[in-house]
Amino acid sequence: THTSLFRARRIIKMYEEEGVGRERVLIKLAATWEGIMAAEELEKEGITCNLTLVFGMTQAVACAQRGIRLISPFTGRILDWHKKDTGKEVWEPAEDAGVVECSRMFHYFKKYEHNTICMPASWRPS
Repeated sequence: THTSLFRARRIIKMYEEEGVGRERVLIKLAATWEGIMAAEELEKEGITCNLTLVFGMTQAVACAQRGIRLISPFTGRILDWHKKDTGKEVWEPAEDAGVVECSRMFHYFKKYEHNTICMPASWRPS
């Protein structure tokens, strides 16, 4: 956590020294517990974070409850796991486990009025 905070603040300082405001910079952190805690602190300082390597609701909820602005769930990786677990190779888009999980995240954020943005990454064909 300490190293992530140090590096993020250093990056923001370098941009600000070049005249780029912190509101134009996203700090990308892994959505581990330590990454979420670091992002929470950075967000309180006005440093916007993108939490990546999100694979499920637990991580998404933790990010939202900590005030993280943006998460990037890996829809393709979620689908990959389900393909391996079930042996099923082809999925209808509405049944794609990655899409379903991202939809759950989005609806949770709306239901509980979190400002967290869900920006899926790592798409794969269903």
